[in-house]
Amino acid sequence: MALAVNRTGVIFKKCDMSNHRPETVKQCVSGICQHTCPPNTIEKCKHAWTLRYWVNGKQLEKSFKDEIRNGRVSYGSGRKLAQDFQLKLTVDKRSGDITFAQHGRTGRQNFAEAAESFISRLPILDGSKYHYLSVYRKHVRPVFGDMTVAQVANDRDGVTELLAVTMKHLSNTPRQQARYVIVGTVEEAVKAGKLSMHRLDGIELADSGRYSRRSFVFPTYEQVRFVADGGINPDTKRAVAGAGLCVWLMRGCGLRIEEALAVSKEDFIEDGTVLRVAWQASGDGGKREPLKHRKAGEYRDVPVPSWLWEMVRDMPDGPLIPGNGRLFQQYGTIYFRFTNAAEAAGIADGFSPHSLRHAYASAMQGRGVASDATFRIRREAGLAGPAALPGSAGPAGRRAGHAVDQGFLAAGCAG
Repeated sequence: MALAVNRTGVIFKKCDMSNHRPETVKQCVSGICQHTCPPNTIEKCKHAWTLRYWVNGKQLEKSFKDEIRNGRVSYGSGRKLAQDFQLKLTVDKRSGDITFAQHGRTGRQNFAEAAESFISRLPILDGSKYHYLSVYRKHVRPVFGDMTVAQVANDRDGVTELLAVTMKHLSNTPRQQARYVIVGTVEEAVKAGKLSMHRLDGIELADSGRYSRRSFVFPTYEQVRFVADGGINPDTKRAVAGAGLCVWLMRGCGLRIEEALAVSKEDFIEDGTVLRVAWQASGDGGKREPLKHRKAGEYRDVPVPSWLWEMVRDMPDGPLIPGNGRLFQQYGTIYFRFTNAAEAAGIADGFSPHSLRHAYASAMQGRGVASDATFRIRREAGLAGPAALPGSAGPAGRRAGHAVDQGFLAAGCAG
């Protein structure tokens, strides 16, 4: 028998014009109210969902925006978050000082609650937490969300089924993230004394081959140029936006998207022959963050090919890829343009932004840069300082820059 729950507070959008009261509400009369969206459009408008509730006689509000997933807005996700918060608030208010079960001290704790707490405490950047949380909500929570930590800890078959069968069609990264969240959550329970043991050790993930090395695609210069500049899709005859200078920074210096987005004119040093990579852009483009697996202040110096410096030389100071009202362009926007343009350019499946980094490393190896230097550049080993990587002054750095230059010239791309 289903139970009806009278939840605390009310969820709505402040922009809903059905709440417009020009006869009685002062803000509506003066035209400064927030009621701007017709009722039939609020489900897909840009404004946040609001939960209005009361605590100790005081009215409070909390807003929840729709999430952006793979560069697209997931409409309705903000309302679901508001409903989750509303339900938690209702339980907390009704329970008061009563503890219905000793969930916090035993394996009977709800797995979803424990997993979300585990992700929130991970010592990683907010952008990385977002990816773990997205994989958890999409793949892990629907299967194990209603189980206890103890039940999941003993359900080796169920975990293996999820990772090896249900998620088999996915690339290795989300499957590894799902495994990390599941195993990490139960291991934390063991360390905290809530469980004596678990049975999830040693679950192997077979390489699906979806993005294996065999599938790396190295497009032609014309195709890369289309991804950067955009053009007309030959199938739809519609204009396709390109990913801009970000593409050439990735191809010429082996940068990640987030690193390329954070590059400023001032980061080019030694007369434009070296790029000092010290930051990456946050997912929303609003701020700079330390490099992946690095602390603030650590950096690496990367050789700059002459053709890339020619593109940058006359640009104004400041961020090279500024956003619209933000410090930098947003990751999701660039990724969306990148994939759309790559498809329109006819590049084979398997091509991704990461492929440009492999093209960078291959260009160096193919033109005599020592494999150990290439490995260090690709893996970004070492800490801060010009000597950490062969990207600044020195034979390895000069050979690396020359190799990328020669690869560009060999493709007939000069000028």
